[in-house]
Amino acid sequence: MSGKERVLKAIRHEKTDRVPVDFWATKDAEKNLMVYLALDNREALLERLGVDIRYVFPEYAGPPLRTFPDGSREDIWKVRRKPVKTGNAIYNEVSYYPLAGANSIEDLEKFEWPDPEWFKFEDMKDICSRYEQYAIVLCDERTNRTTVLHQGIYLCGMEKIMMDLALNPEFVHTLFSRISDFYLKLNRRIFEAARGKIDILLIGDDMGTQSGLLISPAQIHSFILPYLKKYIKLCREYNVKVMFHSCGAIKEIIPDLIDAGFDILNPVQVRAAGMVPVELKKEFGEKICFHGGVDVQKTLPYGTVEDVRREVRERIDILGENGGYILAPTHNFQADIPVENIIAFYKEAGSINI
Repeated sequence: MSGKERVLKAIRHEKTDRVPVDFWATKDAEKNLMVYLALDNREALLERLGVDIRYVFPEYAGPPLRTFPDGSREDIWKVRRKPVKTGNAIYNEVSYYPLAGANSIEDLEKFEWPDPEWFKFEDMKDICSRYEQYAIVLCDERTNRTTVLHQGIYLCGMEKIMMDLALNPEFVHTLFSRISDFYLKLNRRIFEAARGKIDILLIGDDMGTQSGLLISPAQIHSFILPYLKKYIKLCREYNVKVMFHSCGAIKEIIPDLIDAGFDILNPVQVRAAGMVPVELKKEFGEKICFHGGVDVQKTLPYGTVEDVRREVRERIDILGENGGYILAPTHNFQADIPVENIIAFYKEAGSINI
């Protein structure tokens, strides 16, 4: 059974030869694995681990993106990120929010918005053709992932968005409309260029914290879901499945995500409040496919190899019962996770070629 068949069957809650597996990791964790396995490129690593999914995105071909004296680099939205070392890893943290001082519709009209045409769409069919045996997910790195709220936070800053949701709703709706218009146009161009070869669109819009929702259910219904539904409608036109990424305690809104039309929910952060695998499977398992579920907060970094294998087996037995599960960590594998634990993850899944 190919990776593509395995993933698509899981989404349809059909039986597979083994649970499909994915790979999410920071660059540092990825490098650690390649050194351990004596590999020199990412594709060889994915093949060795038996990963069933590949992520694709067109190459950027727009105006040059600036780098600044402090080491920060801007993205297409003019958001700047600066490399920051935390422990033994480096993360690119936002250092400049280009709309932090914007308060009116006029301010948004003056902003230099990115152009959906700034990408090399002509290469998409060939890129996808390299991975015909795998499920193909459309997703850029997190700085340009299809989103609504998250891009608003990157543009304005967390504090400003939280205030504007309550005090300046017209501004927020205009902002989110501009963001969603960009991704609707961009994804349509990509779907057209890929000619039916993309299986899944990943939408990332974190709406949970460790203990509850980031914003209220009423705000999610008013400000977020209408735009998410537009993305889903576009995907339906091209027979593309839709995966929703949100960390945190989001059990309260899972019924809304299902009603909106999402096919897959990632990452099932099991140590967040209410995100109990057996309860989630019982309540929602027939209506959505889960993706993730293996804990990166404690089990993977601090557990033994046997702890990891035990948790992987529990997730497969519970979330994977009667299909509807893609095995993955609850976020990226981090640099502090022992390589042996990551290898154990894939060994227990039965996917690794080692």
